[in-house]
Amino acid sequence: MNLALDETQTLLEATVRGFLEREVPFDRIRSLERSGGHDETLWRAIAAQGWLALPFAESLGGAEGSLVDTGILVEALARRAAIAPILEAVAAGRILQEFGGEAGAALVRALLAGEALPVPALPEPGRRAGEVALSLEDGRLSGEKTCVDYGHVATHHLVSARIGGEPGLCLVEAAGPGVVCEPLRSLGRTPLCAVRYERAPARPLGPPEALAALVRVGRALAAVQCVGSMAESLDATVRYAKVRVQFGRAIGSFQAVRHHAANMAIRVAAARLLAFEALSALDAGSATDAQVALAKASASRAAPEVLMLSHQIHGGNGVIEENDLYFFTLRGKERSLAWGSAEECLAVAAESVAGPLDWF
Repeated sequence: MNLALDETQTLLEATVRGFLEREVPFDRIRSLERSGGHDETLWRAIAAQGWLALPFAESLGGAEGSLVDTGILVEALARRAAIAPILEAVAAGRILQEFGGEAGAALVRALLAGEALPVPALPEPGRRAGEVALSLEDGRLSGEKTCVDYGHVATHHLVSARIGGEPGLCLVEAAGPGVVCEPLRSLGRTPLCAVRYERAPARPLGPPEALAALVRVGRALAAVQCVGSMAESLDATVRYAKVRVQFGRAIGSFQAVRHHAANMAIRVAAARLLAFEALSALDAGSATDAQVALAKASASRAAPEVLMLSHQIHGGNGVIEENDLYFFTLRGKERSLAWGSAEECLAVAAESVAGPLDWF
């Protein structure tokens, strides 16, 4: 894949990053972290600017863009440590568009109009990513989901559950009867909750493939979020190494520091390539579970290494929260675990090793 952006994508990246630098001060992000909320002002702006509509069909109010375009937006938001449910809304919306029928299309329209916020609700207590125990019986759902991003501020949950014995998805109104959300404190300091469903009314959503499609989109975009955190941490480290003086010289002139920075840059570039290749394959309809899982595994494994090297070069200055570096360390580490850790994703990829391989 050629990672060079076309003219439209270059303009999108510059516009989004410029907007975020002007309109999303880090002091506001710190305040949101303390309150446990999300940036409603930014979220309304994302919808108003048409950025949220990028990967959706024009017939639903979308822009007929691609997931690669959306990846540019997601990376820019990650590079600002923005607290906005962009991954969750896009992943849920794409599934509703493809598998939700008329009801799903109506919910996508409401999402793009800023009137609804559907989010995935997949992880279960004590279970690995992708494992499903909840069952939908007689249109009612009972059980627990843990670590549901933005679950308590959402209007709808896309819940993974067994439907007729097969893993699938069902749609639940977050404010409906039998839905209890308990806010949690996350490593990334973004809104997170555990959800208990007590015979909550639920509607089956599409075939079993809908769940696999949701996981692929979520994992690919989570890999991009890791890349955004790493890239911003790398840039901050290079700036710091140019001005931090030790032994009468900028520390960036020392070979050991340069080696660390080079290793960081290599890991970021490799993770970005795999993440955007996965998004491109999703756009083309050729992505496999293994390809997306490997992209996420690469980003998940690189993130802690890059972020810790950044702290090593910053020294003591990197461990105080007055330094903005901590935003990307926390977010990057949390995103490296979301939608499957490196080990979980490598296990998914390993399942395809013994299968036939088409080299042409």
